[in-house]
Amino acid sequence: MTADLPDSSETAKASKRTERAVPGVGPRWRRVGVYVLAVLTCLSILTSSVGVWAHRTLLNTDSWVNAVAPLASNPDVTDALAKEVTTQLLTVINAQQLAENALPDKAKVLAAPLTAAVGQFVERTVAELLQTDTFKTFWVEANRRLHSRAVKVLRGDTKAVLTDGGTVQLNLLPLIADALRFIQGKAPGLLGDASTVPDITVDTPVDEARQQLSTALGRTAPPTFGVITVFQSDKLKAAQDAVSLFDKITIGLVVATVLLLIATIALALDRRRILIVLGLGTVVAIALAAAVINAIKGQVLDLITDPQARLAARTTVTTMVNRLHLITDALVAIGLAVALIAFLTGGSRLAVAIRRGTVHGFRAITGRVDPANQPKALTWLQGHVVEARWAGAVLGVLILFFLINGWWGLFFTVLLVGLYQAALAYLANRRPTVA
Repeated sequence: MTADLPDSSETAKASKRTERAVPGVGPRWRRVGVYVLAVLTCLSILTSSVGVWAHRTLLNTDSWVNAVAPLASNPDVTDALAKEVTTQLLTVINAQQLAENALPDKAKVLAAPLTAAVGQFVERTVAELLQTDTFKTFWVEANRRLHSRAVKVLRGDTKAVLTDGGTVQLNLLPLIADALRFIQGKAPGLLGDASTVPDITVDTPVDEARQQLSTALGRTAPPTFGVITVFQSDKLKAAQDAVSLFDKITIGLVVATVLLLIATIALALDRRRILIVLGLGTVVAIALAAAVINAIKGQVLDLITDPQARLAARTTVTTMVNRLHLITDALVAIGLAVALIAFLTGGSRLAVAIRRGTVHGFRAITGRVDPANQPKALTWLQGHVVEARWAGAVLGVLILFFLINGWWGLFFTVLLVGLYQAALAYLANRRPTVA
């Protein structure tokens, strides 16, 4: 008499049940595929974060102004701007003629060094002006107007251009007028016959402002006096196409990141393990990206030959990149917190030992709890787990919004909220049974 052989279909079903029962055990293609998706998800989180940062910083006027406003107090930037304003001023202040008129005939040989001294005096005076609140106000307003107009043009609103032909320019004429007034107050005779510098604001048309300054100084200003061209009309179409493509890419990256994250978690055989991989993978991706960004930043800045301009550019780029760190540091904090929470709630020997040690330590301090006589607060909490979860989530959001400043605070807040949610899940599974 022979024993009945097990049915092959039953064996296959039993094998599948075993695979489902043991985390991480399943078809090879699924195990490999989920890790491929995890890598793509980490890279997508990084690229979409950089894309959102770049999009918001470069194309949102409020974000741009918030980023560049502190640069008005940075010596590297103000020194470079003082040099540019001085160059503009010396095109309408005939320093050599002033020097020759101030010297007797026998001292005409001193005209050249006196001319250089006038230039140095003008630059020092302009640099002093750039330390005042007047300049800081001008800097913020000029950047706001310039950026708003530039973005409108790049979005296709050609009526927003500052000059005809699709050219966007930075208007320095209000600052130059302030500088002339400042110089006149320190050296009344330096400006020759000019007794009054016109009151020029950012609302004064460029051509009108230029004409007013020419009349006051008794010298015709060049056609490009007082403005810096940001971009020309011949490159406008390409810039508009680039911005339109950038908009689509940014939205596509965010959507792709969400879909990849959902697909990775849905396909994972051991979701706790894949959360650890995603958290740590995001941290590694951001660390590598930071190294690459620093290397590229150094190479680009080395292309600027003028030392003063290179310092100003370095300060500006560093300020912009530091705003990127606000996003990447938050991702690092969230990634580490998610990975740590997933690990501590897992089934590894170390995680189990940590949990047991925590429970033993708690019991050593508070004493053992009799399930039949447990505190009413704990009994109430076990009966209102859903409400407690929402309350913990809301409290975490409020803490992040009003109290946390820095990514370490973000890390510990996310960690504590995650552990709190894990503790609630433990309590929900440990509800006392009624005999």
